[in-house]
Amino acid sequence: MLRMIALCLAAVLAACSSRPAPAETARPPNVIIILADDLAYSDLAPYGGEINTPNIARLAASGVTFDRFFTAPMCSPSRAMLMTGVAAQRTGYGAMAEFLAPTQQGQPGYEGYLNDRVATMAEVLAAQGYQTAISGKWHLGQQALAHERGFQQSFILVQGAGSHFDASGYGPGQPTVDYLRDGEPTALPDDFYSSDFYADQMIEYWNARDPDEPFFGYLAFSAPHWPLHAPEEDIARYEDRYRAGYEALRAERVARMIELGFIPPGTPVPERLAFVPAWDSLTPEEQAYTAREMAVYAAMVDRMDQAIGRLLDVIEASGQRDNTIIIFSSDNGPEAIDFYTRPVIPPILDWMNENFDQSIEALGSARSYPFYGAGWALAGAGPHRYFKTYVTMGGMHVPFIMSWPGGGLPQGARISASATMMDVAPTIYAAANAPASLPGRIAPDGASMLPLVRGQADTLAREGAGFELFGHETLIDGHWKLMRLRPPEGNGEWALYDMRSDPGELNDVSAVYPDVAERLRARYEEWGADVGLIRAPDDYRILWTDPPAHHDH
Repeated sequence: MLRMIALCLAAVLAACSSRPAPAETARPPNVIIILADDLAYSDLAPYGGEINTPNIARLAASGVTFDRFFTAPMCSPSRAMLMTGVAAQRTGYGAMAEFLAPTQQGQPGYEGYLNDRVATMAEVLAAQGYQTAISGKWHLGQQALAHERGFQQSFILVQGAGSHFDASGYGPGQPTVDYLRDGEPTALPDDFYSSDFYADQMIEYWNARDPDEPFFGYLAFSAPHWPLHAPEEDIARYEDRYRAGYEALRAERVARMIELGFIPPGTPVPERLAFVPAWDSLTPEEQAYTAREMAVYAAMVDRMDQAIGRLLDVIEASGQRDNTIIIFSSDNGPEAIDFYTRPVIPPILDWMNENFDQSIEALGSARSYPFYGAGWALAGAGPHRYFKTYVTMGGMHVPFIMSWPGGGLPQGARISASATMMDVAPTIYAAANAPASLPGRIAPDGASMLPLVRGQADTLAREGAGFELFGHETLIDGHWKLMRLRPPEGNGEWALYDMRSDPGELNDVSAVYPDVAERLRARYEEWGADVGLIRAPDDYRILWTDPPAHHDH
């Protein structure tokens, strides 16, 4: 009997010792980063959304989903942090290049393009022998294009927005946008649709790679950023879905998030903003029109998911899925702007009226130029306050999914610790056994998430992360969020929120936890000094001609 037990034990030990080590100790993993543009926190099925996203759900089922993952509240600063692991204020995107305050223009860290003080993931990984490729939106400056920043193969949209069917731009100052292939201008095919083409291009890069060498691919969708465009067959699936309106959708999504455990029962939800009309106050024609806009938005997300599915299928068919890290996220929260209902930049509205058809029959087609506006953006933000542009949860809390079957990550797990876009690059470098940066370049401000996602740690090995944009400021440390919103959105005073019970940032607990508030306030000032923060003046505004702050009571 003892001999049999010993033989069994030996067999178990032999089996355990024959299991492969985590992939980074063998061949470095392939890496695919997939980024959506203006995707809301609650849009996806894994986060409580009703939009059909089975392929993103596949990723979530095969990896980990983060409850609290944060970006900058607008695209270029967020993308700069993603590509470098460095605070936006060091990268050249301390603020959006298009909206620099006079005090920021020409200052270090506010160049308006990805500066040469930082190294991109593509540069670091290429130096480690990786094949590198990008397909999709760049928006990190024409002075530092993808092919100049480590991407050996590239197909990019240079600017931040444009038609999803052709090269139409976004205003009289940019009537067309630029597409480049390996740094050279390139024409779009007649059947171009952004999400389809970007994914197919990444599939081509994957199929053409040397399978014996690691690959880094960055698939940067421009969906679901406005203008809202989608193939009609996808729109048709959502034609009647949103007729109950944005208030009903918000309640529905919040209920599902409670059911899934993302937020606790009884979570207070911020009230509708005063400039957003009550759904019942709209005429039937207005309701039908805006419901169609949301249907197009949902179709864009659906179509993006289909494109991701094709890429996942190809990677799985190659036999390298186990040793491929796939990350999915969004660059910021939902976009509330609608130049038609709130004409904050009249020349752009004039250009749109002259060049596009905004009839309900045209919505979603190449001849239209629609937005979905603040009502649907608030629904997308779910239990959160505000949306893109603001350092509130609604502006910077986004989905984040990481899958690596051979990397020791649990499947279908949820991570409750807070992490940010700055932590992605250090995570990839740790997995690839790569250096933290290149010689002479700034080291990342973020920390590796590998111990977190492998269940070896409860928090990241760094102090709280600071963010500032357009004079609004915040510091996130674990479940605490210290924030100052300048008037009229806030009162200009610092407030402390516990994100576990108050994701809407409605209950300032700084008087209850004064030591926490004081510690985070000191950390924020320290962070600002470290990164060279130049605050925008309190009276500086970028778009709004009237304040969107006051709630409907």
